Formats: sequence, structure tokens, C-alpha cells
Amino acid sequence: MERQKITDAVTAIIPLIPINDDGSVTTEIISEAVNRLKDFAPHLMEGATAEDIDTIVWRIGNHFNVQIGGTVILNNPDVERWLDSKKTDIDWDYYNAYKSLLQNQERPAKVISENEKIIDSILDLSGDPTTTGIWARKGLVMGNVQSGKTQNYIGLINKAVDAGYKVIILLGGHLNDLRKQTQERVDEGFIGMESQHLVRMNYAEAARIGVGKIRDPSQNVATYTSTANDFSKGVADLGIKLNNLSSPAIFTVKKNTSVMKNLSKWITDSHLLDEQIKL
Repeated sequence: MERQKITDAVTAIIPLIPINDDGSVTTEIISEAVNRLKDFAPHLMEGATAEDIDTIVWRIGNHFNVQIGGTVILNNPDVERWLDSKKTDIDWDYYNAYKSLLQNQERPAKVISENEKIIDSILDLSGDPTTTGIWARKGLVMGNVQSGKTQNYIGLINKAVDAGYKVIILLGGHLNDLRKQTQERVDEGFIGMESQHLVRMNYAEAARIGVGKIRDPSQNVATYTSTANDFSKGVADLGIKLNNLSSPAIFTVKKNTSVMKNLSKWITDSHLLDEQIKL
């Protein structure tokens, strides 16, 4: 099934789900709802493979079962906090489009709100991207199973580019399938178009998806990876140079030594970036 058909099926099934008192649902309940959809709306499930059905069940499970619990923040007290003083001056166009997408998908309002508070805390500790000079900031964010990690990092990416970050490198698992799955989420929640066409400059064939249907068409994202391919110098050279960007850019790559070294070398050699900046 095409990704849009999977999304349509998920949207159709969610209202059929009987929710437990704690707001959660079981995999068995979701599977029963999927079977009911096959009966009364077979066109939505036409061509669905076992893998497609697993994806549908997984996405619906995420929709209902994600819970945002209490958070603990450990940080260096010497780190300068910056977000509160600039928050009202920033146009949150990318994040607001992502938030609207979550609302359209009927994600619980409480989860969206609580997750945004965590995102703001992470962004606040990440450093003001408008700060001049050479500087670095390192950190670690941890989350339990079904704690909204995907929603968190996609939301953070959107807020980061609103704040002024230009280049995002996202490590999408150590296997090709995991990286592709992460790329699909990035396509829907940040890029807003089908990356497999964007990297080849086939803009006419790149359908708008997810936030791309909500955000202003002028607010684009450059991607150097796609659902079809991890980072490669040959494909990346077709794109815009990083030191001449008019839009934010993202790389969704595997946690693989050779891929990351190739990306680091490409950035250093091809874009006149300071050699002190290392991945």
C-alpha cells in the first residue's frame, strides 16, 4: 500500500476503537477494528500486505497508548538559557504545522501540550542558534517505550528550524529498514513531501504529504536522503550547498561508521565549513 492509503486507513479505523478507561487500547482491539474496516470499506484496505497491516496496527497503537509522564532534567547550571527571552519573537511556522498535523490525527491534546513543554526544555538547553562564533553543545534525551519519542524528536526538529538551526542530522537506526522508517516519519512530519523525488530534483512528482498540506508552500525543506537511499555523495552533490541554504536541510542517516564518516568528509570538503566542526 502507498503511504497515503495507510494514513487513510489509520484515520478511518481510529473512530472504531473502543477505548479502555485509562485511555489505552490493546493490540487485539486494534486488530479487530482493522478487520471490521475490511468488511465495510474494503477499498481502503485493497492491496494491504501483512506488513502494511502491522504498520497500521502499530501506528494506531502509538496514537492511543503514548503517555507523557514526569520528566527529570539534569543540566549544567552554567549553561545559558535563552528561549524564554526570545520565544515571543520567533515565528513557529514549522512547529505549528506539525502541531496541526497531530491534531488532525486526533492525537490527545494533553500529550501534545506536555510534549511541547519537554521540547522547549531541550531546545532551551541546546543553545541559541543565532549565537556567533564557534561553539558546541552536547546532550542526551532518554524516553521509555511508548513515551512519545518520535513525536518529541520530530517536534524538536520543527522548533529548532523555527528558532534558526539550519542543518539537522538525524540518526535513524542501525539497519536500512529502521532508517527508512525514520525517513518516512521525517517526510510526513517535517519535510512535507516525498523525499524519494526531492533528492533527484523531480519536484513535479513529489506529492505533498503530512505537514506539506498544512504549511505555506514557500516553507520548504532540503533533504539529502530519501526513503529509497541513505546518504551518498553522488546524490548529495545534486543538492544545494550547505553554505548557500535558503531553507533548512536534513540528513536522515544510519548509525553506521562508514556512512557517518562519508557525510562528515562531504560536509568538510564540499562546503567550506570550519574544520574544527566535527560530527
